[in-house]
Amino acid sequence: MMDVIKKFMFLCGAFLLLFGLNMPVQAEEDTNDTRPEYIIYVNRTQNCITVMEQNADGTSTVAKVMVCSCGRDGHWTPEGTFHTSNYYEWRQLVDGSYGRYAVRFNNKILFHSVPYEQMSEDALLWEQYNLLGQNASLGCVRLSVVDAKWIYDNCKVGTMVIVYSGDTLMEDVIKPTAISIPEDSPYRNWDPTDFNANNPWLGDQYEAFDHVAYADRYADVRAVYGYDKTALYMHYINFGINEGRVAEF
Repeated sequence: MMDVIKKFMFLCGAFLLLFGLNMPVQAEEDTNDTRPEYIIYVNRTQNCITVMEQNADGTSTVAKVMVCSCGRDGHWTPEGTFHTSNYYEWRQLVDGSYGRYAVRFNNKILFHSVPYEQMSEDALLWEQYNLLGQNASLGCVRLSVVDAKWIYDNCKVGTMVIVYSGDTLMEDVIKPTAISIPEDSPYRNWDPTDFNANNPWLGDQYEAFDHVAYADRYADVRAVYGYDKTALYMHYINFGINEGRVAEF
């Protein structure tokens, strides 16, 4: 009898080891969740997400705008109104790659980071990262790590998601410019927006970078990135230096 119990416990442990990364961190709606109410609008034509905060007086305010990659031709992200359900720190995807900060909102369709070759922060499929802003996925909605994590952290279970098509964005919304990773970069297998302490993109220079001064100095850059420190820093090192722009540290 003891041998049967031991064998059963072994199989249970193996099952958890094999499938644990696919088990949701959150899966049930918490009626006591006090986070703001949001509606996530996904424009699958423009590959742009607009998150609207729902105010107590019945109005709504733009809370976040993100560049994304929706489904490509033949794998279109389904249109419609949905709600978020399961949340995963890592999730194996249909092609065998892995997404971080995955949030399910329509059966097999999720928000998640640009895919990784394996479950490691330094295994980013950088060629796919450079497709952000274009239709590139197998149906899910891909995001940079910082944006995928924002949805994961801030949008509670049951958040409404509206996927639609159109040539124009919501009023006063400007689609962010996606960060492009240079092919010859030694850091190309890291997401530049990942705030992991080991991320080589985010060294001492990043910490000292005066992003407010940079944004204030260049109105054209500010119009696209606002005061997002990571986006401004990546603009500076990828484009600003070559364009002769000045940054303060």
